[in-house]
Amino acid sequence: MVLKSNILNIKMLTLRYPVIILMMFSNNIASAQSNDSLPVQLSVEKFVAAFNTLQWQPFKNSFTEDATIFFPDWEDAPRKVGSKEIEKTWLEIFPEFKDSANTFKLDIKPRDMLIQLYGQTAVVTFHLGSGEKYLARRTLVMVKRKKEWKIAHLHASLLFPIDNK
Repeated sequence: MVLKSNILNIKMLTLRYPVIILMMFSNNIASAQSNDSLPVQLSVEKFVAAFNTLQWQPFKNSFTEDATIFFPDWEDAPRKVGSKEIEKTWLEIFPEFKDSANTFKLDIKPRDMLIQLYGQTAVVTFHLGSGEKYLARRTLVMVKRKKEWKIAHLHASLLFPIDNK
């Protein structure tokens, strides 16, 4: 009898307050998803902060030793593989990384970030810039190694509208 009464109460609540019930369940789902992806997000934020301030060691430590990168520029179009090749390319593009007196800063602000978890692997996608004159897209494939999330692959692409007015 008590079970039947509880079921009736739940049905009544659901019928009378569907929005509240939906909010209760969606908040739990959202918090579970964000709790699971929080360490990945923190690793991405740490990577971006090191990039913005051009701090070489924390930036370099964001990648696995066998990472791969596709840069968006034609000059660097071939895939870069491994820490030595990646380091050489980054330091050619941003020599400020090795300048201890450097005052140059970047202003990278990822937007529309999406984190998809697949066990010990995460796919992180986001946009850069306003999207008015071009659209910069980034994809990070991250893997969990020794309790840390590291970038195993970075894919950078840059799109321009056909008629850029």
